[in-house]
Amino acid sequence: MKLNKLTILACVLLFMNSTHADIIVPSSYCSKPYKPYKFSSEWELKRYLNDVESYQRCIADFVEKQNKEIRNHQQAASDAIDEWNRFVKYEMK
Repeated sequence: MKLNKLTILACVLLFMNSTHADIIVPSSYCSKPYKPYKFSSEWELKRYLNDVESYQRCIADFVEKQNKEIRNHQQAASDAIDEWNRFVKYEMK
């Protein structure tokens, strides 16, 4: 019972601290393409569609990077909980 309470306490402390983990929120810095009211040429349309594709790729890359960082943070939190549980199990007897 005491072990469960300590585990819950460790989890709560980890998640309380995680709210302060990233003070600066990352931004994608991707540039939205400008869409003219009316395309004046086929070249202008193709350029716009190419810019849209580049914008989509930039956003997708940013999201992929952020998801990787999420997994890294979750693993670090899990490792810390495991470390705490080992400490309690083997050294707090």
